[in-house]
Amino acid sequence: MLAVLLFFGYRSYRARTRNNLWLAAKNAENELLLKEIHHRVKNNLEIVSSLLALQSAQIDDQGIKDAMQEGQNRVQSIGIVHQKLYQRDNLAAIEMKDYFLNLSESILDSFGAEDRVTIECAMDQLDVDIDTAVPLGLIVNELLTNTLKYAFPDGRKGIVRIKLEKNLAGNLHLEVADDGIGKSGLTKGTGFGGQLVSLLTRQLSGSMREEVKNGTTIYIDFNLKKAA
Repeated sequence: MLAVLLFFGYRSYRARTRNNLWLAAKNAENELLLKEIHHRVKNNLEIVSSLLALQSAQIDDQGIKDAMQEGQNRVQSIGIVHQKLYQRDNLAAIEMKDYFLNLSESILDSFGAEDRVTIECAMDQLDVDIDTAVPLGLIVNELLTNTLKYAFPDGRKGIVRIKLEKNLAGNLHLEVADDGIGKSGLTKGTGFGGQLVSLLTRQLSGSMREEVKNGTTIYIDFNLKKAA
């Protein structure tokens, strides 16, 4: 009886081992496929961004050129998300501090403002799922764009601070503050950028307020459970 039990126990162990190896190989194959998908999406978005840049170079109207540059920045903000997912082992989430730093560098470069405006990420490392990271990136892109356009006129130097926190309930609190001339008006949503921020904030069941004091600070709280 003992020999029979040992025999069937060994067969069960071998079967579980084979199944575990098969599942591990399948998971590795799926992860490789997902990485390839994110890599291709990133490359396609870079092509779209390049096409916008080429088209912009053929236009003389400065207002249209600025609008196309802003569109290019929006595409790049999404492309960085897929680039980060491609580079990470965790394919389900984005580390937001690193993402915001890369996004900030891209926006500063597009405005040629690297030497006069400093962007700081006053936050700890924080992982956020892709469905939340994309709208968050677009929101921060619009807030930074608005700040660089209006907060530091005539070559004025300044600092922009980005802060993102998650509370115990899993909801997010975002702050984007500058020490500029203290006029934003983004929360009124009169332009396309303001309308986009309002739309994305509602998408994440968020509320937004603006404070003008020694610069401008935008506060947004996202109720992610309600959004889900």
